[in-house]
Amino acid sequence: MKKILLISPAYRNKLLENVRVLALPPLNLMLIAAHTPADYQVSILDEAFDNIDYDAKVDLVGITCMTPLAPRAYQIATEFKKREVPVVLGGIHPSMMSNEAAQYADAVVVGEGEELWPRLLADFTRGEMQQFYQVEKRPDITRLPSPRRDLLTNKYFVQTVQTSRGCPHNCRFCSVTLFNGGQYRMRAIDDVIAEIKEIPDKRLFIIDDNIIGSGQNSIDRAFALFARLKECRKEWGGQTCLNIVEHEGLLKAAADSGAKVFLIGFESIEQVVLNGMGKKINMRPTTRNFKEVIKKIHDHGIAIIGGFIFGTDNDDSETFKRTLDFIMDAEVDAVQLTIQTPLPGTALYRQLEEEGRLLLNHYPQDWEAYNIFEPVFQPKNLSPEQLYQELINAYKTVSAPWPSCKRGLKTFIKTRSLFSTSISFFWNYDSYKTITRITRPRIYV
Repeated sequence: MKKILLISPAYRNKLLENVRVLALPPLNLMLIAAHTPADYQVSILDEAFDNIDYDAKVDLVGITCMTPLAPRAYQIATEFKKREVPVVLGGIHPSMMSNEAAQYADAVVVGEGEELWPRLLADFTRGEMQQFYQVEKRPDITRLPSPRRDLLTNKYFVQTVQTSRGCPHNCRFCSVTLFNGGQYRMRAIDDVIAEIKEIPDKRLFIIDDNIIGSGQNSIDRAFALFARLKECRKEWGGQTCLNIVEHEGLLKAAADSGAKVFLIGFESIEQVVLNGMGKKINMRPTTRNFKEVIKKIHDHGIAIIGGFIFGTDNDDSETFKRTLDFIMDAEVDAVQLTIQTPLPGTALYRQLEEEGRLLLNHYPQDWEAYNIFEPVFQPKNLSPEQLYQELINAYKTVSAPWPSCKRGLKTFIKTRSLFSTSISFFWNYDSYKTITRITRPRIYV
């Protein structure tokens, strides 16, 4: 029986290396394992917890990665290829940079890999594995098999579940629409609930890009999903857009189903910035009053992790001050403060490349700096050093230990949930530890 090792790389000596509390199980690899024929023996290694044994007796290695982990993925691939073990690379970065990835692998999977994987394995067994396997049409995810959670032995704070894929909003800084498509594809609710009931953990994170979707069919489906989630008696967090407040009763349905924390991309408090990003969903009459939206969500006992992006062409030092004032005044429970990052495949990347503003473009090693915390381009109104220092100072203001404790207490008072309080505190504090660990970003060198 041939042995397959699937690897999720992690930072080993720099950014994020010691952050474990918020590490998420590699659901993508668990799904790939579920699509692996029974005549293969498959195992999963999450490098966030485990070290790699490059001399392990395996017949094939599969590695997934996002952009900042591409250099690490290529290092791992190179080590196995030195030992004459065939390597397959997949995930969003190899899909966007397939020719680059092909320099380090025997095969590259471009796009969602569930339906491609069995065909690749059949070719591998015959000794006819191709260099590229590309999705011709996005797979039907209505009846996905249950992920192989039995292959992971590490203890995670939350388990991950996916109920849908795709996003129609196509923001300029995001590659999700290019990778997963602009239409929502939804799993059968019965299958989702059956999967969740098999998970012994009480805490879940639903990794859909927007748990409620967009359009009436998606909203009706969200109501139906929340009604069924209630019977699972779980506490869960998930990603949503601000349109969740537009539909009467939807917040209550989410709260009744066990929703305790939402990750929401506010991106900016400046309307001109949102317009430039293409984040139109945040600019509707029903969503653009962020404080009112936050209050509605808090009134249902749900905490908020707010995502804010800095470094756009309209941002300056005063933008940071106004945003921090808003965060504290609106009592956003936790924050993800990031620097605008031109990821490959995005309209933002194409724009900055055409304008000659990319400062770190010695690929693939420079991809490691594309981690949303380091400046990799020339901003218009700040130097890269100023932009980075403003981000450091912002984290010290809202996420240092004492502010994190105070905000965590407020979260508990609002939600009465240790789950949402823990998520909020550790999201704040681990973000603070992460960003302050970078003492000399590459742009300084």
